[in-house]
Amino acid sequence: MSTSTSDACDNTAYSHKITVREYLRTHGEVASKDDLRAGTDVPAWYITNIASQPPFYTSLNHNNEYVASKNIVGHRSTHDGFWRPEVDDGVAVFHRKEDAKPTLKHLAFRRPSGLTASEANDLLGRRSYRPLQKLADQQEVHATEWLDTTVYTHSWPSRRDDQLAQRETDQPADVTPDDPADDGYLYRDELVATFLSVAVSELQSISPERAAALVLRQFEGDSFDALERRLQRNHSFREALDYTEPEDVPDGTSLWRAFDELHPDELRDCLQSMCGELLADHEHGGEFVVIDGTHIAAWANTRDEIENGEVEGASWGKHEGSFYGYKVFLVVDAATELPVAITMETGKRNDSAAFEPLVEEFNERYDTDDLQAALADAGFDSQDNRDFCQDQLDCPLLTAINPRRSSPLATIKDEIKELFKEHGEEIDSPYDALERLPQEQLSEYGVSVGNVEETYIFQAIKERMHRHLRAGVERVFSRLKSFTGLDRVRARKKNNVETHVVLSAVALVAASLTAQRQNKPGLIRSPSRLI
Repeated sequence: MSTSTSDACDNTAYSHKITVREYLRTHGEVASKDDLRAGTDVPAWYITNIASQPPFYTSLNHNNEYVASKNIVGHRSTHDGFWRPEVDDGVAVFHRKEDAKPTLKHLAFRRPSGLTASEANDLLGRRSYRPLQKLADQQEVHATEWLDTTVYTHSWPSRRDDQLAQRETDQPADVTPDDPADDGYLYRDELVATFLSVAVSELQSISPERAAALVLRQFEGDSFDALERRLQRNHSFREALDYTEPEDVPDGTSLWRAFDELHPDELRDCLQSMCGELLADHEHGGEFVVIDGTHIAAWANTRDEIENGEVEGASWGKHEGSFYGYKVFLVVDAATELPVAITMETGKRNDSAAFEPLVEEFNERYDTDDLQAALADAGFDSQDNRDFCQDQLDCPLLTAINPRRSSPLATIKDEIKELFKEHGEEIDSPYDALERLPQEQLSEYGVSVGNVEETYIFQAIKERMHRHLRAGVERVFSRLKSFTGLDRVRARKKNNVETHVVLSAVALVAASLTAQRQNKPGLIRSPSRLI
């Protein structure tokens, strides 16, 4: 008897399910409960309690008034699990997690940068402060005060820290330097004095005065004999270098020996000291860095030496075409446009392979507690580099997508490029961009909340949002080559070439520090005003 009754109930429920599904199918896959009551013969009690029926979801907003089938929500939902069909009252919001509480917990756990109440309100289309606060009170999510708002995150400390670090770079950073003021000129004798004030405590291999003369040579492009004559003729230079009379100036051979004996790492100590002072006085110093490389040609006497690869440390490589020489890699602070770390490799060295030594050099010399992200071009795009950056600097590496890695990534890169071309001014966070990307395509490439591929695309979008910061590194390379002779190498020994390379960075930063100490902030990035 009971079995017959149960079967009858099952048949009735099945009949109601089929009727509701058919109605939804013919009405855009979503309908209000009132429409279902008026348009079908399904009993009111079934429709009132339809949220308890496994095949159907009710909307998270509009007091759960709208109904959709579980299958449709699953197939039409975006990367973050939402489906938002238009209805008479605006937009109905459905989520794969079905109810508000599990949806909010899912978002707090899975969103790379956590969740705030205002973000939850926008996502769910309803007020979410109370349910979020209740989840936090029950210790199902963690609430953290962050910049005058509460961020709800994963309850595990490691995941929570990662989410808060991601949130640091969710908004496009504006660290654009002010337009340079007309602060007159900088004087070379002032620059020499600035460098000497630092070099006295950092140099051991040669005297600070001779090192200062070598820094001066980077701006002049002189031979060592010409440098000797310049110092002999210029009283202000001699005074800055503490050479009383012209005959006190070292001869060209002595200056060459000083250059040969000067250790590049001691120059890096000077660079670190000067950059540290400049960064400490800048509001956004140390928040973003840019990593990039350029090439410089080797100095050879004959074509045969180049063709036979006879210059120590040089080799054939590719960078904007083929070249014979070396590659120079920089870490540049985005806000101050200072070359804070510099390494040199042979010309055939792959950009990605040079990444770890450069990052280690930077990490050993600077406090990176305020660092929010490192940016780089597609040449540094690899999971190993991202993991190494996170481990060493405790910040994400945001690289442009390297389309040669796979055809899906090439397609995604084109989609992101087109997206920012059309909607760049409307995108204030990575989520805005993800919502505008073709959701079917993201699903096809296995993109879902929390998996590795989503993280990769998420970081690629953030790189696009911060790409304007990368322009600074090109300006730094331009200044190094135009004003400090980076690409005018006149040395053949590998160690001497490296000395020349680091001297260029030291000379540029010495000019910036001189401008700051002389209270001429408009000249910090203007070595052209050095006389």
